[in-house]
Amino acid sequence: MVILLLISGNLMAQKDTLSILHITDLHVIFNQYAYDPAMMEYRKQKQYDQGEVRLRQFFQTAPQKTNCDMVVATGDLVDFFESETVDGTMLDIQSEQFSRLLDDYHVPVFLTLGNHDIFSFDWENGKLLHNQNFSNRARAGWIRNLPCFRNGTYYSKLFKVGKTTYRFIFLDNSFYQFLPEDKTEVPYIDKSQLYWLNAQLHESDEDVEIIWMHIPVKANVTQAGESSELFSALAQNPSTKLILAGHQHKNVVTKFPLTGRKELVQVQTGSLVQNTEDWRLIKFTENTILVSVPGKTKNELVIPIR
Repeated sequence: MVILLLISGNLMAQKDTLSILHITDLHVIFNQYAYDPAMMEYRKQKQYDQGEVRLRQFFQTAPQKTNCDMVVATGDLVDFFESETVDGTMLDIQSEQFSRLLDDYHVPVFLTLGNHDIFSFDWENGKLLHNQNFSNRARAGWIRNLPCFRNGTYYSKLFKVGKTTYRFIFLDNSFYQFLPEDKTEVPYIDKSQLYWLNAQLHESDEDVEIIWMHIPVKANVTQAGESSELFSALAQNPSTKLILAGHQHKNVVTKFPLTGRKELVQVQTGSLVQNTEDWRLIKFTENTILVSVPGKTKNELVIPIR
């Protein structure tokens, strides 16, 4: 039995089990010397100054140790898209530098954007100020520099394992900085992406959908209660089996009970920047999805797909 990866109509042979390492919240900061020293000292409090070192440590050890086929990083790849430098100008080289880092390693990588990946930082009067006012320009930089975003910051890929076709849907729910009077629910995707998502979910009656995104669904969401349009779309589609996310820097498993189906499982992985063992090995087989405990190959979850 082989796995087939379908991209733009082309088939590529894979192993009989598709093994993926899930990481998230890398918070890499390149060229740290260029930015305000006080701001960098503040970021050290969260160990973000160690982002590049720890990401390289991960790539040098975990893929080989787990014999994975690919890595998926679900957002906050860098700590900011652009930030004020020591001379007061804004510098936006982070996405380009991140792409160069990935070029140093020979494992396939797919990405989603997080809120930090479209942040603009300012350091003013001893305080960190951030906004997402230039998110379009930030996304343009990621599209320009990262091959997985070549056609946009949300996309899908098909993988065939035996008789099972998995549809991996990579969402961009990175925008979240709403005003207090704005009652928009988070996680949020805009209407055009929501229509695209619904089309993907209903593209085929035969495939199993796996959602990769940064900001997770709130644990207290119920099908009967208020929820985001995003969660409603996923909950109404019984072939969506798993959400993989990050953002909260915690290792959490949430099971959402849903009417008419068993449940929808959401798995969050802790932040790699704070612990190089915060990764999960996800194995996709013909009949099951196996999710490891953080930093180990031992299974924490077995999700049947039939």
